Amino acid sequence: MTALLQSGVLISVIVLLIAFEIVVLYQRHRITATSVPVSTFLPNLLAGLFLMCGIQLAVWDASTTVLLGCLTMAGLCHFIEFSQYWRGR
Repeated sequence: MTALLQSGVLISVIVLLIAFEIVVLYQRHRITATSVPVSTFLPNLLAGLFLMCGIQLAVWDASTTVLLGCLTMAGLCHFIEFSQYWRGR
């Protein structure tokens, strides 16, 4: 498991699953037109994406600035998601 994490394969698979989920949600909304739009879930999915990138960067000993950039973007995505719930979307 450690080798998978250090090589980046594990995080890459998770990132691909997030991208696949975005595509499936978009297609479902486009085809049915009655399902929830992907924009509702996008901030949450992007926050997860940034957190996964942050984990991988931490494992690879990336610079603190880059790591904090990923964490900041994840936090902003969560803030956007929270503001959507606050407005009642």
